Parts: sequence; C-alpha cells; structure tokens
Amino acid sequence: MRAFKIGDGDYQLLESVTDINDKRFTYFKMYLLQSLEGIDRPLFKSTMEKAMEHFNHHRYIQAWGEFENYNHAIEHEKYNEDALSKCFALICLEKNENQLNTDDNFLNEKLEKMWVDGLTRGLVEESVRNFIMMSPLSFGSYSQRLEEVTLKLEEILSSE
Repeated sequence: MRAFKIGDGDYQLLESVTDINDKRFTYFKMYLLQSLEGIDRPLFKSTMEKAMEHFNHHRYIQAWGEFENYNHAIEHEKYNEDALSKCFALICLEKNENQLNTDDNFLNEKLEKMWVDGLTRGLVEESVRNFIMMSPLSFGSYSQRLEEVTLKLEEILSSE
C-alpha cells in the first residue's frame, strides 16, 4: 500500500492483489468488466430473472417492460456512474476503511468526496492500470493486452 493525498484527504492506495481483500477484489473485477463491456452484469441478471418470471406466467408485456426498464437504466440512470471510478474507489482506502464494505452507495459517496477534493481522471486511470499490471496472474493476459494497446496508441498519437 502507498499513502497519498487527494486535496486535503489522506488515502492508502492498494497496489496489487496482495493488498486487497478477496471480497473487494471480486467487486473490482465486476466493475472492471463493466467498464470494458459497458454491461452491468448484476442488473442484467436481475432483469433476466424478472423477465423470465413474467414469461413463465404468460405476462409478455410485463416481461418486455423489464427489458425497457433495463434499457432506460443503462442509457440514462447508470450513464453518469463510471465503473472505472468505482474500481478506483475500491483500491483507494480512507483511514480505517473496512475493506469488506463494497456497498454501491458507500462507493458513490466516497467518489463524490474525492471529486470535490480534486480527483482527476488521470489518477483514476493510472491507478487502476497499475493495479492490474502489478497483478498479472489475477488478470491473465488482460494486463499484457492493455500494455500492447497502450503502446500502439501512443505510437499512433505521436506520429500524427
């Protein structure tokens, strides 16, 4: 873990999987996949379960309504939430923070405080990227592919 500041706030940054609680790591991976795929898997799973229940009872319009609600959630309500920021909130600890607390409201409130203190997108991206790169066995070839894409993108941007 590494100590650092965002504005006036003191934090500890988890640098690899050796620093993170296993429960919290599961949520980190979920949000990381959501940031890559643009799919909120728990919301999708819940929607499918509700829709199938309606289908099983021949309530087709209600089943369709579940999918409409899901579409609305991913296009509007969830649009302002950023999964990569949530990954950062999971690896950036406040003083005496319980790593078992992965509650979505808690993470949102924590991010709101950090944004007010001056959290930058660059710090979010760099910290999450470094965490992934320092944990290659946990992320398989994802970290290697990320490095390759980043290097190619830097080459393209520098040549233009």
